[in-house]
Formats: sequence, C-alpha cells, structure tokens
Amino acid sequence: MSSELNVLIPDGNSTWALSVMNCLSQNSEYKLFVLSNKKRTGTKYSKHTAYYKYYKSTSEGHWLEIVSKEVIANHISVIIPIAEDEIRFFINNLHRLPSTVKVIPLPKINDFETAIDKHKLSVFLNQHNLPHPKSQYFDSLESYVNNEFTLNVPVLVKPLHEKGGDGIIKFNMKAKLDKYLEKHSEIKDFFIQEYIQGYDIDCSVLCKDGNVLTHTVQKGNLLGHNAYAPQLGFEFLKNEAVLSVVKQLMQQLNWSGVAHIDLRYDTNTNDYKIIEINSRFWGSVEGSKFAGINFPDLAIQLALNESIETKQFDEIHYMRLKGVLKSIIRKPSFILKKDYLLNNSEAKSFLRDPMPTCFKFIEWLARQFNFILLFLGQELTFYTIC
Repeated sequence: MSSELNVLIPDGNSTWALSVMNCLSQNSEYKLFVLSNKKRTGTKYSKHTAYYKYYKSTSEGHWLEIVSKEVIANHISVIIPIAEDEIRFFINNLHRLPSTVKVIPLPKINDFETAIDKHKLSVFLNQHNLPHPKSQYFDSLESYVNNEFTLNVPVLVKPLHEKGGDGIIKFNMKAKLDKYLEKHSEIKDFFIQEYIQGYDIDCSVLCKDGNVLTHTVQKGNLLGHNAYAPQLGFEFLKNEAVLSVVKQLMQQLNWSGVAHIDLRYDTNTNDYKIIEINSRFWGSVEGSKFAGINFPDLAIQLALNESIETKQFDEIHYMRLKGVLKSIIRKPSFILKKDYLLNNSEAKSFLRDPMPTCFKFIEWLARQFNFILLFLGQELTFYTIC
C-alpha cells in the first residue's frame, strides 16, 4: 500500500457513515473523500474528512457520471459504499466505473435482493433448511382474510424494508392482530413472524465468495429506545453454534462483502434462528474494531487484493455513546469509569472528534423545537376555533 490512499465514501449522509469513518481513521494512510445528498451532515464536520461534496439526489445514470468524475478528479483508489441503496447502485454499476478504481467486495444482485427483503429471505431459508422463525407474507388485508393463518401467537408484524426495529409490533392474541389490520387496511405488504422466546444475538462478517473470512459475535445487554431497536451496549463473545449457522447462510448465498446477521436463541428448541440480514455496515461496527476486527479497513484491503490476517476477536464489553449517556443518567458515578469509557465505548471517538456528534445533537434539538412549535400551533388553532 502506498503512503497515502484516497478512499471515497459515496453516501456520507447514511446513518452508519460516521462509524465507518471512525474505523478508517485508525489507518493514517487513508485520505477520506465524502459525497452526500445532504448539504450538512455529521460527516461534513469530522476532522477525518479531507473532502466533502454535496450533490442533490438524482437519477442512477447522472449519479454514475458524478461518481466517475469525482474518482478521476481526486485520484480515488477505493470506493466503500455504506448503506444498502448505495451498495445496490455499485453492484449494478461496477462494470461502468473508471478502470482505475476498486470497490470493496459486494454480493451478486440476486443474493443481495434476497438478503434485504424479509419475505424473500424467509423463502430462501426455508428452501435451504436453515433455522428461522415461521412466517407469512400478505400483500393486502384481503389476502390476509382470504388465506389461512398458520402461525402460533405471539407474533410480530414487521415492515418489509424498515431498519433499526422501526415499525415492529407484537401481538399476543390473534383477535388483536385482526382488529389492528382491519383498522389499518391501507397497509400493503406486511410480514408476520412467530415470536421466538429467547434472546437476541448478532454476528458480523466479512466474506468472499461464500466464505467467512473474519467475524465477531455480540450479545446485547443494554436496550435501545424500544425492545426491537439496536442495543446500546453488548458483550463480544465466542459462540461456535452461532458461527456455524452464519457460515451455512453465507455459503448458500455465496456472499461477498460485509453483513450483520440478527439471530435469536430459541429456548424451546435450543437453537439459533436467523431473523434477518443487514446487508451493509452496522451501528456497532466500531465495537468490532475495539474487539480487534476493523471491518471497513479489512474490506479495503480485500478490494486491493491484499491478504487479510485471520485473527480472533477479543471478548470485551462495549457501549454506544447513547448507552454511555443512558448509564450516566441512571448512575452519575458511571462517568468516573475512565478506563472503561476510553477503551470500551464510543466516548473515545467522541473525544477525538466531537464536532460531528455536536452537530447531530443540534439537529436533534432543532427537530424537537420544530415539533413543539407545530404542537403549539395546533393547540392555538384548536382554541381559536373553540
């Protein structure tokens, strides 16, 4: 590798871009170039960003022209797409990019589309006899009413394409599920899955042609804003049973690139069931770096056809920055755990580069303020009418 390598992040506006950049900042040879469809994002204000350019969302053809122009003008060596929309774009357009640039390993488009769609994934898992919860898909209320319901309650109703546990609702009784769907008859494409008694556990991987090259396994221990949201704290632990299931899954998909697989331990059947695949980088990717596996850096090495070191991850506890704040609010003395905060949490990244988080906090305050203004405006209108 040369003394300086220009790396392009084409979706600097994505939720996980800053976490990936914090991982890449560990390698002083990388110079990070960021494109975004938002004028201002946390990544714009990062000290790790050497170049930031805003472009309006546009057609696929025009976006290809923009990316190609930036690659040539800035002598980009490697492109590292972060989120699923941009990953899909580069899967479809790899052959149309300038020949001088590499892209991190990516799956084939059919495998990618299977992985990101809960219904397609469920069909795939069933075909390949891989452990997963029973589920049913309905494209309308009429479809739900006219087809036999074969699942056992409790069940989860899940949006097909939402992220971060958004929109998931649990029903303990079919009568309540019926009532909910009748009330929301406008809903299209809903996916219903049996609820598994047990606990969540995740596996992050980097693969090449169906082979898992490196991985981490993590189990949550600090809930997010709801029961289905990403955990704010977790422990990295060895689990050969989880790894075995994930290896079978990645092999059947012939997967290349990164993925974060959500699983759940089933206390009734004493096995691990595949829940879904996040076919992108993930929020706890920095935690994996702290545990010794820097996925973004390793993905770039693979893109450059370099061999990557096979190593075991460390079994550590790790906490997201929101988890740190939540813990301090619960127990103020937590702030005195200096060694833990610097070595086992995102606090270290925040202290090294505080501006992006400060910007995101200001953005959050603005949204709350706008919500209050909207609420007060509605209240004022109500009392005026009365």
